[in-house]
Amino acid sequence: MSMQLILVLVILFGLLLVGSPVVMAIGTAAMSYFVFKPDMLGNLMMYAHRLFTGMDSFIYICIPLFMLSGELMGLTGLMDRVVDFCRIFVGRLRGGVAYVNVLASMLFGGISGSALADIAALGPIEISMMEADGYERDFAAALTATSAIQGPVIPPSIPAVMFASLTAVSVGGMFIGGVVPGIMLGLGQILVIFFLARKLHFPKSDVRYSAKEALLITLKSFSAIFMIVIVLGGIISGVFTATEASAISVAYVLLLDLLVYHKLKPRDLWSSLKNAATGSASIFLIIGFTSIISWILTMESVPLMINNWVAAANISPYLLLFLVNLFFLFNGMWISDSAQLVLFAPIFAPIFQQMGIHPIHFGVVMVVNVMIGLITPPFGVGLYTAASVSGCELKDIVKASLPFTASCIVVLLLITYIPNLVLMLPWLAGYI
Repeated sequence: MSMQLILVLVILFGLLLVGSPVVMAIGTAAMSYFVFKPDMLGNLMMYAHRLFTGMDSFIYICIPLFMLSGELMGLTGLMDRVVDFCRIFVGRLRGGVAYVNVLASMLFGGISGSALADIAALGPIEISMMEADGYERDFAAALTATSAIQGPVIPPSIPAVMFASLTAVSVGGMFIGGVVPGIMLGLGQILVIFFLARKLHFPKSDVRYSAKEALLITLKSFSAIFMIVIVLGGIISGVFTATEASAISVAYVLLLDLLVYHKLKPRDLWSSLKNAATGSASIFLIIGFTSIISWILTMESVPLMINNWVAAANISPYLLLFLVNLFFLFNGMWISDSAQLVLFAPIFAPIFQQMGIHPIHFGVVMVVNVMIGLITPPFGVGLYTAASVSGCELKDIVKASLPFTASCIVVLLLITYIPNLVLMLPWLAGYI
């Protein structure tokens, strides 16, 4: 490993540790390579070239479009209907509103593909609902943050799209491979709520729905839930691609509002477009700058060095998966999910494939892992977002989120060492 590469990594991790914005840290570290490496300053055009080619992928168009569909669903009131639909099934149980939080995030995850969109759109609704029912506000914020991470695992999934584009794996295969792990994350959180509900005496709702009321709520929420069927059904059946599905999801919400709800105003549409643009712009910049770092690592033969080290050490695939999981969890404390995917997916995916690990299996494991990074301090972006929408102290949210984070890590270990939990549905769907 050259001294120039060591300096790049020191600058990158040093800036991240002192709290520099991720985009600034990655961009500065990448630029330093051209400054320190002899004869590279004359090739500075490569910096700009790699920046734009890293973002120049047709499939990435789905990122702002899925974000936009989530924004529009929040404004049209479709998410309120999803919450009401979840109340029918679990609202009467002790801790029922907490269960509703998890189920609503599970359904919303099948629409936006973004954890932060889930927290921003559903967070105010869920936190206010739980606080009104007698829950501590910091607990409600912690549950909102942790339940949101199943969203980018259950399809459609923006991180899955990124992994697929970086490793030439089928997007449809990644999507359907994330179904069971995503549901397992939700079930793990529900199990935690079940035990806490009895220990902490969570409130129990007395609201009961008649058959007629339940049917009416189901009919009202059908339009929101049917969107999941359209997106997933179209992708799995091959009728349209993930990018086309994202455009169809936006068109579906707009058409639904135009014909039925009539809630969107021009200023709301502008606000949604702006939020989707700014949210996806940060992801695109991270992808662009991180692709420069990935190019630098390739130039310095880092993937080959790691491959040779693994071969020489004669490490079993599952021991290496364990070590890589620890590596990703550690990095997740200060590196964003997007940055980890772009940096490490092209390096590790070929190594595991050579060792007999199916790329869809590794891809889903990596996506779940980097999603857990959103709720690990000190720089878990999901925790900061939950603190922002709730007004709670970050330390209180972190403390309340620990049991849920532990359940997520248990699910991560299960899908790591039981590959069929990931691969069964892609095999049935013909992707394997």
